[in-house]
Amino acid sequence: MTWFALAAAPSADEPPVLFAAAVWSVAVMAAVLVSTFVTYLLRQRLERVNILVQGMREHEYVRSVQQPVAAVLVAAVGGYGINTATQEAGWPGYLGWLLGMPIPAGMVTWAAIRSVRQRRFDEQWPPDEIPANDPVKIRSTLRRVVHQHTDAAQADPAALDRALTLLLDHVLPALRQRRDRGPRRWLREHRTTTTLVLGWAVTTLTATAVAVSPHLSDRRRSAWLFMAAATLVIALLASSLLTVLCRYSRYRNTTLADEIQQSAGTIRRRIVERRLGILTTPDDGPRRRRRPATHHG
Repeated sequence: MTWFALAAAPSADEPPVLFAAAVWSVAVMAAVLVSTFVTYLLRQRLERVNILVQGMREHEYVRSVQQPVAAVLVAAVGGYGINTATQEAGWPGYLGWLLGMPIPAGMVTWAAIRSVRQRRFDEQWPPDEIPANDPVKIRSTLRRVVHQHTDAAQADPAALDRALTLLLDHVLPALRQRRDRGPRRWLREHRTTTTLVLGWAVTTLTATAVAVSPHLSDRRRSAWLFMAAATLVIALLASSLLTVLCRYSRYRNTTLADEIQQSAGTIRRRIVERRLGILTTPDDGPRRRRRPATHHG
């Protein structure tokens, strides 16, 4: 691939901006794929961490988790930009910085907007609705349900029943439907992600084709082989990224559905048993009352 890139690259007297942008775009796409795949491989460990941190309130999660991560990414990309400027890397270095900067900048902007919008969710109890695609809100609500059930003296029974109804009768079926989705349905329901990834791939391939078009018109074999290899690599990166995202989404929905069924389902069962006056043993097994002994005289 490197030999093809050198053979098909524009000559020194042509501006290599478009070709360098295509190369950097492929590099960034590969980095995103690798990081996503590593996250998927470590999904069990990371999900245990998510259970801990996503149980906090929404604005606390944004302030304590999302904003620091975004700040670190901004600092890293900013440091790369400073290094590029001081070492006079030229157009390729600046293009790499411009391609990488929107990711942390978008994370910072979204974290700030979400922190402002979602603060009202923490102040309202019980919530009007719980989105099935927001694990932070789901686990935050589940944490409050468990806390109120444990502290029965201060719990509001009506609010607790409403929260359990939302979790078990609305969120849980939605999560199971999301878990059972096939790849085609996942792509249709994640149009934004699908459009961004495919648009990224098409734009990169178009930039590559335009950059090597003079060599393609000259019918240079190396240029055609390079375009074939570039098409294969870019298509493979895009399809692999979407596949990993789809499988990771299915795993997270499965884990979250099991968590709701185990915690909220157990709490609802205990509430029903308490209202029916059923005595239970510590292992939640039914226990019959003993009839008093009768004496015959």
